[in-house]
Amino acid sequence: MKKLQILFFIGILILTSFKSHAQTKIKGVDVPGTIETEKGKLLLNGAGIRTKYIFDLYVGALYLKEKTKDPKAVINQDSPQAIRMYIISDKITNKKMEETIKEGFEKATKGNTAPYKSKIDQLMVAFKEEIHNKDVIDIIYLPGSGVKLYKNGKLKTQVEGLDFKKLLFTIWLGDEPADEDLKNRMLGK
Repeated sequence: MKKLQILFFIGILILTSFKSHAQTKIKGVDVPGTIETEKGKLLLNGAGIRTKYIFDLYVGALYLKEKTKDPKAVINQDSPQAIRMYIISDKITNKKMEETIKEGFEKATKGNTAPYKSKIDQLMVAFKEEIHNKDVIDIIYLPGSGVKLYKNGKLKTQVEGLDFKKLLFTIWLGDEPADEDLKNRMLGK
């Protein structure tokens, strides 16, 4: 009987361990359970769909060193983090993405973007080229390096500063997020 209990317990541990690193499938997109950065592995905290009106635009995923459901902790943390966007719509253009992110900065700063203008402009450089269905955009924050934005695995821009990372992540995880449902899903709720 004791052996059976031990085997059952080991089986549960293996399944739990496997599940925490398994990928998730959302809208036909395989969202990996982990991603690698220059500073090590990040775990999928949660993922969901960014919807506007009736259109599904992208699958957004949040990756952290340790899982949490606390948006303020994620925003304020000075540790490796990433937001990955899998574009799933032809409705997204670089102009629309640029407008949406600028609107997000307006909300995040309560209309006072002036102190961040040069950093916002630096980020916007990444959205000058067209965005297509199936593109993958990674926004990776690494302490000491700042925010790096990759499109389809290629570095497009880098913006230094924890202050800017906090502002950028507020677009998705702040009190007035771009999409409340996506925020909750990214937080694993």
